[in-house]
Amino acid sequence: MNSIPIIFNERKVPHTIIGGKVKKSDEDDSPVTVILLNRGGRYYRSSVFQSFEKTGFTSVLSVELSNEPYDIENLSVRFPSVKFLVPLEKVSIGEMINTGMAETNSPLVFVVWNDMRVTPSGVSSRLIERVREDGVLCAAPVLTGQKMEPLPVQMVPALNRSSFQVEPMPCFRDGSPTLYPFDFAGIYNRDRFIRLGGFDHTITSPYWQNLDFGFRAHLWGERIVLSSGFRIGYDGEPPSEDITADFSYQRFFLKNLAPVFRRDEAYLPVSRFFPYASKAGGGLFEAWGDFRSVRRWIAVNRFRFTRDAAAMVREWEPCIQ
Repeated sequence: MNSIPIIFNERKVPHTIIGGKVKKSDEDDSPVTVILLNRGGRYYRSSVFQSFEKTGFTSVLSVELSNEPYDIENLSVRFPSVKFLVPLEKVSIGEMINTGMAETNSPLVFVVWNDMRVTPSGVSSRLIERVREDGVLCAAPVLTGQKMEPLPVQMVPALNRSSFQVEPMPCFRDGSPTLYPFDFAGIYNRDRFIRLGGFDHTITSPYWQNLDFGFRAHLWGERIVLSSGFRIGYDGEPPSEDITADFSYQRFFLKNLAPVFRRDEAYLPVSRFFPYASKAGGGLFEAWGDFRSVRRWIAVNRFRFTRDAAAMVREWEPCIQ
């Protein structure tokens, strides 16, 4: 059973760095570093790096797929400002981002995929400055599909009786809160990201890992918002989200939906165990071990909570179209 990380990047992914021009120490702190996540497909890569150059990004960290034989050496010669981070084992999306965050000192980090179109008008210097001044954890983009159709990227929490749901909505009012950045894409405040602890590597499902990050952020008083001036399009089909309720969901549930907030602190009541165990599957002792692990994690972070899930849903700012 993997322990939930208490601090950022507690589990360090073994990796190697290839390329990247040598900089003077006073040039290392670029205002924005791009973390480029790769879904595969060699035909995207050169055009993506060229688009970053045109947009004015001088610090790019391309996080590779450990099982993809990309021609990194040739690309590093052609694009000397790009660093290629190669994990030496299979990692989750959140671990890719955590590792990239640990490799940069930039105050802002732009997370984007290699099948997304980045243009100067969609990611302007004015947008970057505004994100820095607003102090949000993450500014998420308005995303469009291959035919430029807007995607429902505002994720709104809802309780249907006792059942928790996430409702995607096509509401693009500037500054609207969203539960999590769709497809992990957005401009992140690195210091706030690190204080939050980053993504939980013990949650391996991309959907539940991303939802855990966003939910924890809102429960701990951080803000994730949509920026109407921040626009990115997909070159292919947008990815579908797999919301299968597996072990990743169970851990998400215990960390985010089960805690109770009372008198400025959160706790996980023992009374939550048996309802959890009846649905968790596996043996009773295994379920108790996982429950106890999450309970310890909540106890360590109990004063970081500002509310519980029920209060968050009640207080959620309505979408104004």
